[in-house]
Amino acid sequence: EKGLALDAKFDIRMPDTWTVIFDLSNTEKVKNSLKQAEEEINELKVLLSEKKKGKEMDFTVPEFVGRVAKKLYDGKMRKTKNLSVSDACIGCTLCAKKCPVQAIEMQNKKPVWVKEDCTMCLGCLHRCPKHAIYYGNGKATNAHGQYTYQKYAGEKRV
Repeated sequence: EKGLALDAKFDIRMPDTWTVIFDLSNTEKVKNSLKQAEEEINELKVLLSEKKKGKEMDFTVPEFVGRVAKKLYDGKMRKTKNLSVSDACIGCTLCAKKCPVQAIEMQNKKPVWVKEDCTMCLGCLHRCPKHAIYYGNGKATNAHGQYTYQKYAGEKRV
């Protein structure tokens, strides 16, 4: 659009935190994935310092599969009506404070999704100290665990 060209492209495989589908309950597997990503980042630093053009990921999704998945994700899965909160909620407000699109407001000390769509980053679900937020019927998201940076990096920020 502005006549700029992409000079380099790099991919780093990270744990997928969309626990509606992906399972993060095996913390050792997640740690290994993060260790591998750190190695790739160190390699990337060298490539960037040498002004290399980049490399492609070993695994790619066929374009038509990506289009179908995006249509499904945008059309149904990004709807906040898919998110619910259980009685385990303690009203800590982390979900509302950290929502990047301000889709959550606290009402009567419980989160209420006030927008029809959100980015579905699941930050609300992952940050909930009581795992009270879930997607759909909760079976997958409750079983698949939570991911926060500090859980794996040992940091104190939320």
